[in-house]
Amino acid sequence: MIEALRLNKPWQHPIKYVKYLTGINIIMPYLDIVYTFCWIPGLILAFFGKFWIVGPMTLFVLPLAIIQNFVLYRYQSKVFETLDLGVRKNILGFLVYMICYQMIMSPISIWGYIQEVLELKRIWE
Repeated sequence: MIEALRLNKPWQHPIKYVKYLTGINIIMPYLDIVYTFCWIPGLILAFFGKFWIVGPMTLFVLPLAIIQNFVLYRYQSKVFETLDLGVRKNILGFLVYMICYQMIMSPISIWGYIQEVLELKRIWE
C-alpha cells in the first residue's frame, strides 16, 4: 500500500473523489497500529476482567460489524454471479472471518510498513 501511495500520490490527483478514496489509505497504517497495540491487548486484558481498553460496551459495535460484513458479502456474491462462480454458505467460516481476520491482518500489515520504511528486502512467495 505504501508503495502504491509513493507512485500514485492522491494529493496530486486532479479528480477530487479519486483524491478522497486513495487518500483514505493514508490513515490505514494508523488504524493498524492502534488496532494491534491497543485493541488486541485490550481484548486480552478483558478476558482477565480488566476492562481498561475493551469493555462490555464494545459489544455494541458487533451489530454494526455484522451488517457491514453482510453488505460486503451480498455485493461480492453478485460479482461472483457475473463470473459464474458460486459462494459457499459457510456460516461458521463467516463468523471466524469476522472475528479473526483483522487480528491476523493488522500485525502483518505493520510488519509490511516496517519493511517499507526501513527499506528491508521483502520476499513475495
